[in-house]
Amino acid sequence: MPKRSEFYLYKRQKKKRSYWYVCFIDRKSGRQGNAKSIDVLKEELGLGYGYSVRNRAEAFKVALMALEKKGNDNHILLSDYCQKFWSFDESDYIRMRNSIKKGSIGREYAKNMLLFFNKHVLPFFDREKELSDVTLEDLETLSESLRRGTLSSGTMQLILLSVSVPLKEAYRSGLIDENPAERLMKIEKENGKRGYLTLDECLKVLRYLDSSGNQYFPSYVLALRLAFYSGMRSGEIRALRISAFENTKYPSVMRLNITESIAPYSGVKGTKGKYERAILVPKLLFSLLLSNSNEKGLCLPSKSGGYISSPTLRNFFSRILVACGIDVEEQKRRKLTFHSIRHSFSTIGKEEHISREDRMLALGHRSERVNENYTHVSDESLMGIYPLTLLFVSETFPSVREDELAALPVKI
Repeated sequence: MPKRSEFYLYKRQKKKRSYWYVCFIDRKSGRQGNAKSIDVLKEELGLGYGYSVRNRAEAFKVALMALEKKGNDNHILLSDYCQKFWSFDESDYIRMRNSIKKGSIGREYAKNMLLFFNKHVLPFFDREKELSDVTLEDLETLSESLRRGTLSSGTMQLILLSVSVPLKEAYRSGLIDENPAERLMKIEKENGKRGYLTLDECLKVLRYLDSSGNQYFPSYVLALRLAFYSGMRSGEIRALRISAFENTKYPSVMRLNITESIAPYSGVKGTKGKYERAILVPKLLFSLLLSNSNEKGLCLPSKSGGYISSPTLRNFFSRILVACGIDVEEQKRRKLTFHSIRHSFSTIGKEEHISREDRMLALGHRSERVNENYTHVSDESLMGIYPLTLLFVSETFPSVREDELAALPVKI
């Protein structure tokens, strides 16, 4: 049986002249790959820059060298390639993306993608599986198995991305002749019903903190209060510093600039989606945070003086819900977590006729207004969401006097 040709050359006419291209042919299937420029391959092989290949003999030589290199590269294991691909400190891909756009891929995202790959993708493949041997059928089998499980559609999407993005880059860089993930059917994201508390339940929790909060560690109680008053994320609350507050023209109101968050692997970083924003809070809350802060300026220090952990806040909130009559089983059934306070803030805001734009501005969601530089958002603009904060404050803070409420710029 005659040996199958492994590539063929042809010329492509451009405006001023013609250029050599090569199409490699898969040795096993006989499938033809996409055309690649001989000039580009020449530069990738380090054979010189600044001049184009003129004749067929030179083009053949470059193609043959590229084929030999590709043959060696084809022995890269899928596991090894993806481990390095998602290593924040070693990945050429992450370095390239972040050089194009600073902060494009963060340490936290890379670490999570590596966890998804190791926990959900790798068990489906032989550890000796080569990068070039991954097929569409392999990926479809993985996808179908994920669909049969209990994971959310969003999680399944991330799991598939943990392997499909490396395959796409391997194809772009010439390590494989075809990207099998290109034809993989996507898993549509389903917006599942998120857990939230009603206004009455929110007020019940806050009243419980008023009456019994002194038996708990102050930072935990203040963290819960701040979450209800502002809709801030757990990481943003835990990273909060006194320097984030500034005075406004309203004597009883402070501006809180939300610019930082904290994550397990990245430490202190920017907010989710890089959307810095601001919200108004009563000065009396600032006073409590100031008196609770440590010498480093951290508003809510842990018992050891560092940052409160996410599980600590999550467990504390669960305990408070139990004390307010919502047991653990009901919490699971209703999908109530610390993040549910944020959903409650948004939902109650809608019920209280706070505009969608004002809610998005306060929560840091995408909108034309949020996409503007947040420092250009005036205190007057932030007043749109402030009645919601006051709704919680005025009914649950025993230290709020009538004269303080009367001096506030927004009446409820």
